[in-house]
Amino acid sequence: MHERSMLCSVQASGDPGPTYIPPTAIAIGAAVIVVNAAVSLWLQLGLHWQLAVGAVRCIVQLSVLGYILVPIFRYNYWWLVLLYGCFMLLVGAYEAVSRPAYSYTGMLAKVVACVGSSAAVFLAYTLVLVVRTEPWWQAQYFIPILGMLLGNAISGVSVGLSTLLEELATGKDRIELKLAIGASRWEATQETLQRATRVALTPILNQMNVVGIVSIPGMMTGQILSGSDPSQAARYQMIIMFMIAATTAAGSVSTLMLATFYIVDGSARLRTDRLHRRERKDSWAARLQAWLGKALAPVGACLERAGKAGTALLCCQPCRRQHGKGDIADPLLDGHLQHS
Repeated sequence: MHERSMLCSVQASGDPGPTYIPPTAIAIGAAVIVVNAAVSLWLQLGLHWQLAVGAVRCIVQLSVLGYILVPIFRYNYWWLVLLYGCFMLLVGAYEAVSRPAYSYTGMLAKVVACVGSSAAVFLAYTLVLVVRTEPWWQAQYFIPILGMLLGNAISGVSVGLSTLLEELATGKDRIELKLAIGASRWEATQETLQRATRVALTPILNQMNVVGIVSIPGMMTGQILSGSDPSQAARYQMIIMFMIAATTAAGSVSTLMLATFYIVDGSARLRTDRLHRRERKDSWAARLQAWLGKALAPVGACLERAGKAGTALLCCQPCRRQHGKGDIADPLLDGHLQHS
C-alpha cells in the first residue's frame, strides 16, 4: 500500500512514473513458464523441474532483494554499502565455481580475488571519474552498477572456466606432447587459453553488437520506465556496457591464467591430479526440485501423456492418408494403426 501511494503521488505531480505492479500481475506473468515446461515435456528435455526451481528462486531472491535494499538506500552508510557489495561478490563467485564439471583447490579464492579486484577498479573508475557521484559510495549508483559488473563478469568467468578445465582434463595428451618436445607451459596451453577466453568474452561482445538495435538493456529500460530522459538513459547504458566489457575481460583473463598456471606448474608438468571431477551433491535446490516433482507429478503426467498423444497423432497422420489411398500395405503398419 505504501509503494502504491508513493506511485500515485508521483503520478499526481505530473511525472508519469512507473506503473504499479500488484502481486496478482506477477502471478499472471509467471504463468508463462508453463509454456517452457510443456516444451520440455514434449521434447523430453528434462528441464521442467529446473525451470520450476529457477522460477521459485527468481521470485524469492528478487523479493528479498527489494526489502534488503530499502534500509541500505535510506541510511547510505559507506560500511553498509561495502558490506553488501562483498556479499554480492561472494555469492556470485560461489555460483561461478559451482557450475564447471571440474574444480581445483583454491578455485573459489582465485575467482573472488580476480573478479573482485577487476570489479573494484572499474567501479571506482566509473563512480569517481565518469559519473562523479557524491559521495562515491552513493548506494543508488554503487549497488546497481556493481551488480551489473559482477553479474556479467561472473557469467564470463563461469563459462570460461568450464571450457578451460574440460580441455585440460580431456586434452592432456596434446598438452603433454608439447611439453615433452620442449614447449613452455605458456606455449603448451596458449591455444586452450585462447579458446576459453573467446568463450568467456563472446556473450558481452554479442550484447555490444546488438544493443540499441535488437535489444534495449535492462538499465536503460528501467530508467525509461521510471520516467528518465531516453537520451540520458542511453548515455548511462553506454558507460555501463564499456565497464562490463572491461570487467569481464580483466576478470576472465586473470582467472583463466591463474587456473592454467596452477594446473601446469612451474616445472612444465601437467598436474591433472590437481583437477577434481565434481560430484553433484544433494543440495537444497535438488531437494526443492524433488519436492516439486512429487507435488506436481499428476500435472506433469497429464502434460506428458498429452505430448505423447500429440506426437503419435502427427506421426501417424501421413501414414493414415497413404494407407487410405492404397500406397502402403504392411501388416505391421496395419496393426499399429488399429492400435492407435
